[in-house]
Amino acid sequence: MIKSMTAYSRASVTSPLGRFVIEIHSVNRKMLDMSLYLPKDLLRFDIEIRRWLSQLLERGQITLRLTLQSEGVSQKLFFNYSLQLKALKEGWEKLALELGYEPQKTVDLHFLVSQLQMIPPSEAKEDEETLRVSLKDGVNLALQELMQMKEAEGKTLALDIQKRLKIIEESIAAVELKKGLPLVHYRKKLIDRMKEIGHLHAEAEERVVREVAILAEKMDVTEELVRLHTHIEQFRQYLFSHEKAVGRTLDFLTQEMHREINTLGSKSVDSEISLYVVKIKSELDKIREQVQNIE
Repeated sequence: MIKSMTAYSRASVTSPLGRFVIEIHSVNRKMLDMSLYLPKDLLRFDIEIRRWLSQLLERGQITLRLTLQSEGVSQKLFFNYSLQLKALKEGWEKLALELGYEPQKTVDLHFLVSQLQMIPPSEAKEDEETLRVSLKDGVNLALQELMQMKEAEGKTLALDIQKRLKIIEESIAAVELKKGLPLVHYRKKLIDRMKEIGHLHAEAEERVVREVAILAEKMDVTEELVRLHTHIEQFRQYLFSHEKAVGRTLDFLTQEMHREINTLGSKSVDSEISLYVVKIKSELDKIREQVQNIE
């Protein structure tokens, strides 16, 4: 089922830093283009988030905005800092006594905080992984909602396109019924003209047949009509296929149908057929506008 490139989603999850609020906005674009707006403390996850997004998204301008909301996490963080600072205080005081220094003069709060900032990141590996899991959960939730909206919009697009394809097929059927009439009228016109000039002898009749045959070859639109039917059938197949991204293929087929109907219009000399050509072009233009928004 086709998916629209226009969609919006919002999700939130609890993390060790607070509540992550993730918003994803998607609009149409030929290629996949992602813009991420992350808090400074989470910029290191930029590449990973892009990888998570690209697993489900193939086309469109994607904007992801992540905001961090405090949610009673401050007390937990201060509690963790308190435990770490106490452990550092005990260790440095013990070391100061062993080296003959007075702990009260050397081990103060400023010193302990500076040492806490120097703890290697590897010691916080478990917290880093917990943060990554929370972030990925939030992105996945937002992605699921985004995909649901893209599919819902895609169904609406598919219904509209099907309606227009049916109108085009009805117009093509009408053209097929009328495509031979101009030749009949032209042959009659030639014969009437010959009769006005003089007797319609065998040589004149042969000339009429030859002229009609030449015109029939020039006005023959059978090939264009067959290709139009083929393109419409292919269009429907891709419209209901399970491929992830068919928008570019549908756009190409729409261009090909435009080319065929333009050729058909240039060959036609019948006013009624010309009206049907205009009608088909109008529906194709509307289909192409819809196709531009299909992933």
